Parts: sequence; structure tokens; C-alpha cells
Amino acid sequence: MELKYPKYENTKILGWSISRYEIFCKCKRQYFYYYYSRFANFVPSYKIRMLKEMTTVPLEIGNVVHDIIEAFLRRLQKNNSNIDENRFFEFAKQKTQEYFSRKTFLEKYYNYISSINILEAEEKICKCLRNFINSPIYNWIYMKAITNKTNWMIEPEGKGETRLNGLKAYCKMDFLFPVENEIHIIDWKTGAKDSYKHYLQLIGYATAASTNFGISINRIFPKIVYLYPEFNELEINITEKEITDFLSKIINQTQEMYSYCEDIQNNIPKSIENFPMSPSYGICNYCNFQELCFPDRCFDNKEKNNKEF
Repeated sequence: MELKYPKYENTKILGWSISRYEIFCKCKRQYFYYYYSRFANFVPSYKIRMLKEMTTVPLEIGNVVHDIIEAFLRRLQKNNSNIDENRFFEFAKQKTQEYFSRKTFLEKYYNYISSINILEAEEKICKCLRNFINSPIYNWIYMKAITNKTNWMIEPEGKGETRLNGLKAYCKMDFLFPVENEIHIIDWKTGAKDSYKHYLQLIGYATAASTNFGISINRIFPKIVYLYPEFNELEINITEKEITDFLSKIINQTQEMYSYCEDIQNNIPKSIENFPMSPSYGICNYCNFQELCFPDRCFDNKEKNNKEF
């Protein structure tokens, strides 16, 4: 089975994704800054870019784990010999130091903590990777998935653009591969379980794969693989009704986001005044852009500097 993503015409209209709609629901102001930062001309471009690119410790742990598993899978495509575990974990530690030394962290920038405990992050990363190499999925990849490794799609380039019911959407999958006449999709998770959100992700992946490759939905098997604090899996059997309901949801959610556009086709937003701040102060604590809403915010947390992540 040969798999190849179709290419879509480049359009400016916004594209639905689970993460985009999640931010839209949490805080319209955050949504504006994240997706329409070029229209925030009252903020210096370097500042808005820095705030957009700022990360958090949990996000960066996930990035390191994802990139190491990606490197492992690409290596496996070329050489299916067993890994040297010592070298594998040394590589993980090296990547942790590299990633954590070059990023700006929200927790540190807004003075919620005094320093980033890289060793603690490293321990969690190694725990995730150890759970991975000791898992049934690791053995299954070696025994079954490897039989058609030339058609593996590992962290495909781009943002996973697709079309769902004719609407632009983004459903980027971590790892998609054929086994005989089936398609399997895996999404690695290093954070907490979110059953509803992850359930929607799986339906989105399956729908995108079915649309892109012209494959019946009953031959597509998506799963979430949780790597922390222990190995676990979420796999669902998707019905046609679930697909229909999902597509209807995508239409409604996309229309909601369109309603905040001055020009839908060119994805030009209404003015920032139409994007209210969230009434929940708790959401602000985890927002990259809190400095823009509360200019003194980054100086208000000095008393929290006595703890480390």
C-alpha cells in the first residue's frame, strides 16, 4: 500500500484544528495574538514573535520526546537492528540540554519560578522513553509495522493540511503506517489524559486519512499512546455516525471562527476590540501573552521565585 499526501491549493482562509478552536474557546484575545499577531501593530514585531515562540516546561518535554521517537523511527527505517540503550538515553539527555538551553520559558519569563530544573525534566523525558521501549507498541513496530517501512509517514512535513467536507483543516499525525491492508495512526502523549479532546483527535486523524488516501474508515486504526507516568493506550473503533457528527462539528466550529473575520477569504480579523479577554484569571496564568493584557504582570510574581519546576 503506497501512501502519499495530496497537495492542496494555497489559500489564505483559516483552517480548523483542534488546537486552534481550543484557544478560540479559552480566550478570544489570546486567539487574536496567536493567530493574528501581524495585525497587532501596536506591539513591536520582535516582542510578539518572542511571546509566540515562548514555550513551557511540559510542552518542551513533549517536544524532546516526540523528536527522539521520530529520530528512532527514521533510524529504524534504515537499520532494524536493536538500539543501544545507553547511547539512546545519552542522546536523550543531550537533546534535553540542547532544547532547554535555547528556549524562553513562560514559567521563568513571568517569574513563577526562579529557575528551570533541567535535570528533573531530563528524568521525566527518560521515563517517557523507557516506557516506550518497554511497551508492547515498541515490540509491535519491530515485528509488524516494519514490514512496510518504506511507506511510513513520520511527522510529515508541514502542518498536516487536509480538507474535511470541503473545509480547510489541519490534522497532523505523529506516525502513520500501513500494515497489510490497514492503516495505523499513533499519536504520542507525554502529558495528562484528556479523553474528550484525544477522542476528537483520533476521529480527525481517521477522517483525514480516509479522505486523503481513499481508504474505508473500517480499515483505519488510530490510537493515542500515553508515555507518562506509565504506558497506556487509547484506541477507538470509529463508526460512520461518529464521522458524520465530527464533520458537522467542524462546520459549526469553523463558522464560529469565521464570524471573527472582517474578510473570511483573506483571513483578515476584525479589530482587536472584538476579541475580549477571558474572564478567568487562571487561564491568564498559562498564556504567553499575559504581558500584553497586564503590563506589570511579569513583575508581580517575585514571591514565587523560591521554588523550582
